[in-house]
Amino acid sequence: MLVSDNKLKYWMAAAVILMLGVMAFVWFQTPQKLVAPLDLPGLSGERIHIPDPQGRMTWVSMWSSSCAVCLKELPELDALHHEYSERLQVAAIAMPYDPPNTVVEARDRLQLGLPVVLDMDGVAVRQFAPDLVVPANHLLDPQGRIVHSVRGALSRADMLVILGKYGLPPALQQTP
Repeated sequence: MLVSDNKLKYWMAAAVILMLGVMAFVWFQTPQKLVAPLDLPGLSGERIHIPDPQGRMTWVSMWSSSCAVCLKELPELDALHHEYSERLQVAAIAMPYDPPNTVVEARDRLQLGLPVVLDMDGVAVRQFAPDLVVPANHLLDPQGRIVHSVRGALSRADMLVILGKYGLPPALQQTP
């Protein structure tokens, strides 16, 4: 009887491990959220299309002019925009509750060159930060599927690690 009790325990443990493996497989095979296409006004008069019509990946950052962490993160996003512009669209989307003049002031004070976008109707916030938590960063594939999301502060090193995981290593520096 002792031997059959041990076999039963081993079979139960094997069944639990197998079930966990199947659950993990299903979890990782679940398709990512597909965002509805967006056409938003940039502060410089341009239109920002998400997903990117040029077929690049898109980094969406939801931020607020009243969020100190967001304001610290924006220059790092601006650097990403300049370094990866051939391979990545970067869009900094201000929260709908931010008055446009404070968004313009933040862009000018931080000397940002990346597209700073207004979301006056809240269409972007409903997809990317419905809980209004900022900063909220999302990486989208060229088809508009969210492949990576982070809520809260990100350092430049964190951003580079995320991009590297999705096939966007840092651009090679040109030597003089």
